[in-house]
Amino acid sequence: MIRRAQKGRVLAWGVPILAEAAALGRSIAFAWAIGPDELGRAMMLALTVRLVEMASDLGADRLMLQARDGNSAALQAELQGAFVLRGLLGALVLLALAPVLAVLFADGPAASSYALLALVPLLRGLAHLDFRRAERGFRYGPMAVVEGGATLAMAAAILPAAAMLGDHRAMAWVLIAHAAALVGLSHAVSLRRYRLRVSIPSLSRVWRFGAPLMLNALLMFVTFYADRLIVASAYDWATLALYGVVLQLALLPAQVVGRAAGSLVLPRLRAALAQGQLHAVWPRLVTAHAGLAALLCLGFASLAAPVIALVYGADFRPDAALALAVGLAAGFRVLRTPFSQLAVATGRTGDPGRANLIRALALVPAAIAAGLGLPLAAIAAAAALGEAGATWRAWCLTLPRRPANRESFA
Repeated sequence: MIRRAQKGRVLAWGVPILAEAAALGRSIAFAWAIGPDELGRAMMLALTVRLVEMASDLGADRLMLQARDGNSAALQAELQGAFVLRGLLGALVLLALAPVLAVLFADGPAASSYALLALVPLLRGLAHLDFRRAERGFRYGPMAVVEGGATLAMAAAILPAAAMLGDHRAMAWVLIAHAAALVGLSHAVSLRRYRLRVSIPSLSRVWRFGAPLMLNALLMFVTFYADRLIVASAYDWATLALYGVVLQLALLPAQVVGRAAGSLVLPRLRAALAQGQLHAVWPRLVTAHAGLAALLCLGFASLAAPVIALVYGADFRPDAALALAVGLAAGFRVLRTPFSQLAVATGRTGDPGRANLIRALALVPAAIAAGLGLPLAAIAAAAALGEAGATWRAWCLTLPRRPANRESFA
């Protein structure tokens, strides 16, 4: 049992690390293959897909982990039905947005490139959720096969796509390859027959659980990506590429911690709450995340400039002020992770959104700084201030920690 738990922890951390490393490698490969301007346009395509995914995320996979009947075949069929509807909706939204985005960013990707992205949510909506169900029993092998295999497929598609297309359009095909591989592997590792069920009660249940999470996801997009849209509108594509590279490298650890927490921390908190042992688990979780946050801030502030210049080229070297501000923003995001997981575990799914609202407000000074033509460090400083405020708000919302009468206690 101990060996199984250790293996599970390795996989739960290893797969997100692999995924984020592949995303980093993707930007490095594109930086050298298509140059800063085209990399900026490619980042815009990736941002667009991310916006639609986050705006439609009702947390169906987290409901499977958190609900008492999460292991049932009936609930799984209902959640898979919700996934299909989400994919269809996301595809339609992308098709509708394509001409609008092409007009807003006149020298950016064409409408056809944005429209091609509709295949990404459409494919992802067909995923089999058995690999997520396995995490209820702390079995992470199926997740490793599905997410790790999809990541490798994406990595394998980067150079061929860049060689054939030679510009930002390669990003769309790389994202499609990732989605197709994820869906195929999810069905390959499944134990149950793939079933879909759509009903008003089941969709209502998913909505009640996930609506606050969806609002939080929208706020997360605003806090995580919208500053890049501000940079795209106020500066040139090469500047967006620089800012995007710095943010991606700094937030990579935060992304890894957040994804690993969904597999490790959330089930652990759910079990601790059920046993009345939260007091024995919570201080260690917060202390561990605080240590990671401090290490991230110090490491990024001191190493970012030389490492980015070495890996990406001299055109991408950030100044010290930008590296420090972005490092602080990423550190506060890591520190906020356990508070967000506790909110989900206790059914208080609106708390992360309440905290991230403060982070969203930081876009106001960021937009002002961009409008005034201030250096990128000013925009990053606004982001760091917003992350600090959101973390403080998340801490306040845990006091007192009163479980809501939501899904976890249904």
